[in-house]
Amino acid sequence: MINKYPGSCGTCRRRVEAGAGQLIRRGVGWTTYHDGCAPVVTAPPPGTHHGWHELPVVGFDIETTDNEPLDARIVSAALVYSDGTTARWLINPGVPIPPRTTEIHGITDEMARSDGRPAGEALAELGAAVGKVIADGTPLVAFCAHYDVTTLHAELARHALPPLDWDRALIIDPSILHQEVEPGWYGSQKLGDLCRYYEVQLSSAHDATSDARAAVGMALSIAARHERIARMLPDDLHRAQVTWYAAQKRKLQAYFDRQGRDERVSLEWPLETRRRR
Repeated sequence: MINKYPGSCGTCRRRVEAGAGQLIRRGVGWTTYHDGCAPVVTAPPPGTHHGWHELPVVGFDIETTDNEPLDARIVSAALVYSDGTTARWLINPGVPIPPRTTEIHGITDEMARSDGRPAGEALAELGAAVGKVIADGTPLVAFCAHYDVTTLHAELARHALPPLDWDRALIIDPSILHQEVEPGWYGSQKLGDLCRYYEVQLSSAHDATSDARAAVGMALSIAARHERIARMLPDDLHRAQVTWYAAQKRKLQAYFDRQGRDERVSLEWPLETRRRR
């Protein structure tokens, strides 16, 4: 994380001005570093154990118009299969794309109108493709899956399309797995930063295909490094993530409460039923 206060660099011993370096947890304490002096921290090495990380999974990601999943419209989506094939959708959401979200994923109103598929048509295809993954019993991997699942569920309902049977889905969320295996983690929990930690390539952040592929890489990397995770059957892992997610979010809620912040955290995973705000 960025250092809030000045300090002495743990490597070169020169002064690091506030906000100009990094604060990294080392053992039981914290050390300040210049950006160029900070040690590269990587995950434990992979093991030789077997597990679900050796079996097919499908990566899933969406880019949208809003960070509230029950209101967001999908503007792009991707499924990445273990055989290397991908399915991609660029969608005209039928509503203006806010500039703040265009800045994140790069999709403008003009792009969506000129090259995007009609929302109902594209979402019907996307829903059918995800439904097949669920029916086949193949794990669906998504980073912060509660957002993708809830948004897709809401979009299908919005367009009067058949709902997906999320109760049968086997979902693997590497953001939950990371917090489970690294309970003392104090660094960034963004996909790009975690990919660097787990030595996974993220070629283009906030591109649905790239993010879906990176989410799969991160999930497999965690399982390869943590036998306890890899040895769990996908359905047992899914159920465990429901419990882990709730416990993780309770800790976050407690933090918000201590800070006096008026924020309420949902404990529902993978499908949220109430608005976040």
